[in-house]
Amino acid sequence: MNFPICNHTAIFLAARTEMTEQQAAKLWCVKSGAIRIDTLAPEATTAKPSFLRLALKGDLLGVERLAAVPEQLRLTAITPSCLSPVNLADEQQWQQCVLQALLSAHQRHREAMDLRCGTVEERVRRLLQLLADAEQDQAGTDLACTLPSLGNMADILLSTRETICRALTHLRDTHLLEDQNPSHMKKRRLENRSHLIRNIQALQ
Repeated sequence: MNFPICNHTAIFLAARTEMTEQQAAKLWCVKSGAIRIDTLAPEATTAKPSFLRLALKGDLLGVERLAAVPEQLRLTAITPSCLSPVNLADEQQWQQCVLQALLSAHQRHREAMDLRCGTVEERVRRLLQLLADAEQDQAGTDLACTLPSLGNMADILLSTRETICRALTHLRDTHLLEDQNPSHMKKRRLENRSHLIRNIQALQ
């Protein structure tokens, strides 16, 4: 479903940027990038947030807040992201919005569960494939994706930074993942670098 959005008032979030309380109180459509949604335990404000799901291109953000859902969420960009505000004109659009958000959240929850099954290398590949598919309309054998930080990948995939780093190294050694900036291969940090991930499904 298409909702009226205001592209001229879109906001851009750098990777690892958390949305402010004022921003999170509004309704947004993800135009590009990926937003990590964490849930915060109300009885323990100092406890580490728990990963809930991702919001990808076309998903809506802020429905829970507008619907007064009693759950505190933290929204953080894991790759450079663009969000456009959504304006709902009437009750019918609001009902459509809630329905779309419900269906999308169900799909993202299933994807989040899949990201925690199998070997770490399989989980890393699924995550990068998910991020790449969200940015491209046509699936080919090679899909461009931006790597999130090792910390974000470790939290999302229920692993450690060291294990994630080893999995990425093996994916590159087997040419399933290729750095699009080979001249920067010696760069220490991997996050926010553009890579090509081999689309396994397209090869089958």
